[in-house]
Amino acid sequence: MNLESAIYLVPVDFTPASVSATRFAIDMAKNDTDEIILLHVIKAEKDRLKAEETMRLFAEQHSSDHAKIVTKVIEGSLTQEIEEVVKIMKVDLVILGTHCITGLGKVFKSYAFKIVEDITVPLIIVQKETTFKTIKKIVMTIDLERESVQIVRMAAKISQIFNSEIILIAKEQTEAQFKARTNVNMAVCHKVLTEKNIPHKFVYIEGKDFIGNIFKICKEENVDLLAATYYQQHVHVFTESFVQTLAYNDFHIPLLTMDEESTHSGSQFGAMWG
Repeated sequence: MNLESAIYLVPVDFTPASVSATRFAIDMAKNDTDEIILLHVIKAEKDRLKAEETMRLFAEQHSSDHAKIVTKVIEGSLTQEIEEVVKIMKVDLVILGTHCITGLGKVFKSYAFKIVEDITVPLIIVQKETTFKTIKKIVMTIDLERESVQIVRMAAKISQIFNSEIILIAKEQTEAQFKARTNVNMAVCHKVLTEKNIPHKFVYIEGKDFIGNIFKICKEENVDLLAATYYQQHVHVFTESFVQTLAYNDFHIPLLTMDEESTHSGSQFGAMWG
């Protein structure tokens, strides 16, 4: 994503969640050169005509006076088609509306985070209750792994667009080795944000009820966006369940995330977020 223009992809299934995602994308777009792709995936070709008409009406209801909106109806698998459109259309950011699922179980995994795992660009997850607010404060979580700092480049781009402050949160460490690793990651983030002239501060919180303490800060600081790296492997601190919990927070704060394996995607990642 560059500051002059951006391409946003919004998967649409015509539910309240995808309506929220569409409105969020429209409000997030800042320039006349920004483009929003509304994508609907059908299971069979016989469904195309009805889907295209429904999509046309949907786009008319959610028109934008600045960003260009295009619609696509494609037959296939949702996650595969999103991945394909991201590659072909050079999408910078996917904005996905999700439904509140009791227990945060397999359905959520198979939908939202299956998409996170399959694409090589960042994704913002919004709930159906989420409404766009000018992004003035971003809370970003940092752990012991070096991959966790990659999310800072994504958060930095958004911060530059909206003149936001970034609050970096890490768990307090008592063991010298873990404390040193956390401090190294914080130093890397500080260097990146300082070079980009982005206001930021560091907050260390207790590990006990770590997520609860994050949300406490979100409430106190009136945070507009959460950011966290998603790990497929459960050996990491920020496991799948951790990021899912962030995504379904009771404050309906949108979550910016990206699969940690995608941070090693080479030139494509570097070109977008370097």
